[in-house]
Amino acid sequence: MQNELRILIVDDHTLLIDTVVASLTSEFGFSVEAAGDVASAMAMIDQHGSFDVILLDYDVPGMKALEGLRLLIEANDGPVVLFSGVVNRTTVEMALDQGASGFVPKTLGLRALGHALQLVADGEVFLPAEFIRHANMPDTADFGLKPRELRVLTLLGEGMQNKKIGLELGLEEVIVKMDVKSICRKLKADNRTQAVITAMRNGLI
Repeated sequence: MQNELRILIVDDHTLLIDTVVASLTSEFGFSVEAAGDVASAMAMIDQHGSFDVILLDYDVPGMKALEGLRLLIEANDGPVVLFSGVVNRTTVEMALDQGASGFVPKTLGLRALGHALQLVADGEVFLPAEFIRHANMPDTADFGLKPRELRVLTLLGEGMQNKKIGLELGLEEVIVKMDVKSICRKLKADNRTQAVITAMRNGLI
């Protein structure tokens, strides 16, 4: 399997895709294809069969938070790995809970990326060393936040406004406003900015 892996990269950043595809093809001999969104990836799986590993960008069109991850895990008879340079720990943990086979940060070197893909194709879960070290640190307080509130808080930390958060999570804007109000109350924050700062200081995002 080592030199014959079929990889699908789902990302809409053309320059990044070209660089990664060229490296994985030349240095590891992988068969690498690319899709610009979740719908195209689904179509490629339907047309060409499952891939040994799918690298899925968190911000790619069709993701809708982590809905795209769920769809691709169901469609692909092989592992799906979250691939991003911006997601936080909470999002990664949510992805793992939904069945992702790991998280590859876009800061990872190309050679290390190739080895990570081989590891995942062999049935392992890949996480960067920094993520694992953090997991061994003492737990931080969760402030009684509910799972949905944590998802909203994660998107607040990415600078999203209520309407965009609603679209990402499939929620009415009024529900998002209620969640933001609840988050601020639980974090003892006067506004969303203070809530995000408190969350960062306590390792929530």
